[in-house]
Amino acid sequence: MHYRPLGNTGLTVSEIGLGCGGLGEGRLAGLEPVLEWAFDQGVTLYDTAEGYGKGQSEEMLGRVFERRRDRVVLATKFGGVQRADGTWYKDFSLAHMREALEASLRRLRTDRLDVYQLHTPPEAVLGDCGLFEALDREVERGRIRCYGLSNDDGAQACRFLDRTRGRTIEITFNLFSQKDRAGFVERDAPARRVGLITKIPLSGGLLSGRFSGDYPPPDDERRQRWGEESFRRRIELAGKVRPILESGGRTMAQGALAWILSFPAVSAVIPGISTLEKVRENVGAAGLRLAAEELAALDARPELKGIHLGW
Repeated sequence: MHYRPLGNTGLTVSEIGLGCGGLGEGRLAGLEPVLEWAFDQGVTLYDTAEGYGKGQSEEMLGRVFERRRDRVVLATKFGGVQRADGTWYKDFSLAHMREALEASLRRLRTDRLDVYQLHTPPEAVLGDCGLFEALDREVERGRIRCYGLSNDDGAQACRFLDRTRGRTIEITFNLFSQKDRAGFVERDAPARRVGLITKIPLSGGLLSGRFSGDYPPPDDERRQRWGEESFRRRIELAGKVRPILESGGRTMAQGALAWILSFPAVSAVIPGISTLEKVRENVGAAGLRLAAEELAALDARPELKGIHLGW
């Protein structure tokens, strides 16, 4: 495993972390050994949220890492709440933040969170001085090491950093989502020494190499969300970049992760946890780097200029 500083937070993280949104709600079976295996390979960053699996994601991480707490970096999020019927709503009130923090500490079986993030808040939340003053006090108390923002927009990330003492940004960034590349990833993040975590690094599975015109099936959530025409276009585009990503004996997913890690401002990528086979493949991207000519070949493709295939 290779490690990078999480901006100016004082924390160091594995450059390959794990997004743990897939823990919980019927997907628990067999995944504790996957977490154990990832830890043994040197994965130290685990990203979750209060709403993932209605709290079950945090609970599993708590069980697995309670006795290894000082050897992992736990990042969780608040503000995105899952109801009993599976639907979601947003609550960034000061009262909810306090309740959510206590609940996350309890479920994660820890006395402090390493990174506490706002989970895609609306713009108005950035003006809530009381919320951020309370987060600053929690940092002073040592119950959170630092706080940040998980969102999908570099301009909002800059406003958050300007108005608060937040020091981390978790943002959607991958080969098929480059709208914030020049502005935030290449310019603002390094200038501000922010801890930059990149989520959805495989573009919802498109860059994993496992999709085709016949897979996933028509009733798959992603295929329905994107629409059939968009799905076909995405598959076609994935086919065009696949030879470059797979050169040198890499898998397509490993090449896609290595592309993100070629940006010096990136602290870590967090592909989602699923099967041991897939996690093993993703962890295998640690230390891999695309050659200069491969990076240039991807930059030269006109279809990728400013591309943003929404998740």
